[in-house]
Amino acid sequence: MTKFRISESGKRIITVDTMVNGKGPFNFVVDTGASHTVISNQTAEKLGLYESSTGCCESATRSAQGAGGLVAARATTVESVKVGDIEAKNVEVALVDLTSLSKAWDGIIGYTFMKDYKVVIDYPRQEISFEKA
Repeated sequence: MTKFRISESGKRIITVDTMVNGKGPFNFVVDTGASHTVISNQTAEKLGLYESSTGCCESATRSAQGAGGLVAARATTVESVKVGDIEAKNVEVALVDLTSLSKAWDGIIGYTFMKDYKVVIDYPRQEISFEKA
């Protein structure tokens, strides 16, 4: 079980502390409808994901469909993404500028993290669990 926060914005957005490649914690939104786990460009810089050694810079910028329309995205794979005691290895992520959505979000937990888990959200306790399917 991992404790989550619900944003005060009235949109009732769930956020969780997330570690990426052993660094963090970062503030990630949980989005069960997102096809990819997303890392903001600013967080990617903090993690050094723009260095050529990661292969990130060699991937082409593509358009991705977000809730607000098309956005520029770069695809890469990170060694690990960890929420609570659940850690997924070799996670495909999209690097996206999230500042138009919120400057408080460092990323989004999406399908590429959740695909191997049954996700249970307990609103009264403000807990989320990721159970092996």
